This record gives sequence, C-alpha cells and structure tokens, in this order.
Amino acid sequence: MEHVNNFSCYTNSEGRTGNGQFVEFTCRPEEVEQVKEFLKKIRTIDVPTTGRVAVSHGGWGQYTRYDIKQHNYAGGGCGYIEVLEINNPPEGRCGIVINEYDCGDSVFTEWETLKNACDAFTRYWGSCDTAKEFSNLEGFKRRVVCNALTPWFYAIGDEELIGDYAFPEGFQDDPVYRLGKRFVVFDHDGVPEIKTCMGARFLTEDGSDGYGRPKKYYKRLVYWDDGSFFDAYNYTSNLPRPLEENELWVTEAVRQFKEILTGKKTEFLINFIDGNKFVGKIKLANKSHCAEGRYELKVKIKGEKKFLEGYVDFKPQQFKNIVEAVVENYKKMEKEVEQVVVNSFRKINPKGKKWAGVYHSRQS
Repeated sequence: MEHVNNFSCYTNSEGRTGNGQFVEFTCRPEEVEQVKEFLKKIRTIDVPTTGRVAVSHGGWGQYTRYDIKQHNYAGGGCGYIEVLEINNPPEGRCGIVINEYDCGDSVFTEWETLKNACDAFTRYWGSCDTAKEFSNLEGFKRRVVCNALTPWFYAIGDEELIGDYAFPEGFQDDPVYRLGKRFVVFDHDGVPEIKTCMGARFLTEDGSDGYGRPKKYYKRLVYWDDGSFFDAYNYTSNLPRPLEENELWVTEAVRQFKEILTGKKTEFLINFIDGNKFVGKIKLANKSHCAEGRYELKVKIKGEKKFLEGYVDFKPQQFKNIVEAVVENYKKMEKEVEQVVVNSFRKINPKGKKWAGVYHSRQS
C-alpha cells in the first residue's frame, strides 16, 4: 500500500479543471493556490458517487453540496429560521450561521461559536426584528442580506460562489447587466420600478425566416431579483437603464416606507438637493397608546368593586394598542373588562415599534 499523507492541518477550497469541471478539495493551507493551478492541467475528474445532500427543514427542504448539520429549526406560514453548522466551509467563510427566510427574502448571520448561535436562536427565534436583537449578542460577527439570492452554503452542483451568494452556472459576465447593479425597469404600461440585476444569459434558437430558410435567433435574457426577466435583443421600447446617483433617494424612500409598514416609524422625510422635501406619514385612526413601551394601568373587571393596578410591557404586534391587548387577554381568562385607565406615567421604547404595522410577526 502506498504511503498516505497525514494531514494534521488542512483547509477546504474549490477550483475548476481545464475543462471547467467544478471540484471541491482539501489540502494544506499553504498549497491551495498550487492545487488550483494543478487542476487546470486536468481535463475531467470522475468521482465514484456524487449527489446533493438534502437538509431537512420539517416542511421545508433544501439541497447543498456542503456537509451541513442543522441544530435548531422553527418555521410557520411562509418563513423559517435555522441554526446551521457547515463542517467544510471554503477558506475565508464562516461555518456557523443562523439562516432566516421570510416570504421570498433571506438573510443570514455569522457567529463565533455554535453555542453563541444556539443561544441567540433560543432567545429570539420568534422575533420580528432579529437585525436589532442579534447584533447586541455575544459572538455576533455580521449580518448578510440575500433577498432573492441564494446564500453560499446552499450552493449545489457547479454553482459559483460570488461574495456571500451562490450564483447559477451559465450566467455570462455581461458588460451592462451585471450582478448586483440596479436598474430602472419599466412595465408594459411604462410604470418604472427599481430592480437589482442577477445576471444575463445568452441563448440561440434555430428557426426560419419568412422564406422558410434556416435562421438562428439570438436571445439575451436578463434576470431580476424579483424572479422576472426580459429579452434584451427583442425588446423595442422602454429599455431598462442603470439607476443614476441622483435617483438613489427613491431606493431610500422605499426602504423607509417599508419601515413604516413594519411599524418601526410613522413618518419619514427625504431632503432633495434643490431644497424640496418629500414627506411620508401614516395617519393613525387611533393614536392612543399604540407605541411599544411600559404602561401603568388601572383596570376595572366586571363584577369586581376595585380597580386592578400595575404596569404592562406592550409591543404592538397582534394587538394595535395597549387597551385592546388588555381587553383581549382578560377575555381569554373569561373576564370582561369594563374600563381601562392609562396613567400619565409611561416609558416609551425609543427604538421600539411606533404602531402595529401591516405585518404580523411569528408568534412564539
């Protein structure tokens, strides 16, 4: 039997053969570039068994080419959150992550240790604002917003890793429609929308001209982050154009409007360079006591002579204001509330939600 090297220290990496075949390998850290250069001299590599590993998510399933162990999972509706340990991350990538998915958008956070990630999951898996909660915890490293892009650890087959994302094989490096570049895209009615480019693909189709002679037709398909695409070669009017610097306020306005919808604020202001201002504001039908904070209350229960007094920590989620929350909670105990008095003392959380918003968070 030939001598087998004892790799007491090694790293995971990836490369391609001279024929473009994607290959994963492990080697000594100082030999990574040397192995990558050697792979270019090889046409193909045959592996006896290959496949994609499925990670179970209860009702969800995802394939990956990496060795992943799922330590925690919670899901419901159209979202989930999970703690993943990637045992063979490529060099420079963190192997401990909390991955979140909600209604088509995904985000993941990196952690120093598995214990840090599991502790964060246990404390805040049902939170609707993990961006704020996680960043204050021990072991937090950074947060990566993927939106419609696939995070790198769920790459399959020959997908390239570009930054923090897995990118499908076959997307060309188009000089105009580049990954991550934002464009103003018009629909059939000429209504503009800002979209992020996910790449382009060039295709040819065999057909015939008006005289029945063979002819090749070319397509340049550009893909957007919302899943839509268009054919740049056969698109005649209102071509997408790059988003200009003086239009970035539109993106900022959309971001702040989303914060209003989630209840983080009730108004926002955009200043234009010419002195004009854009003001967005929601007019609440009932402004009373709908902000997140601690309220001192007096509650009168039907059939009882005395008021109950104390304080309640309130966060607008399922209930729009503190009075509604108190009434509904007592109703669960089969008690009818006749009167709720909110005392002048209250402590509003300056970083908390200002109203319930239009989205309901996952309930723990």
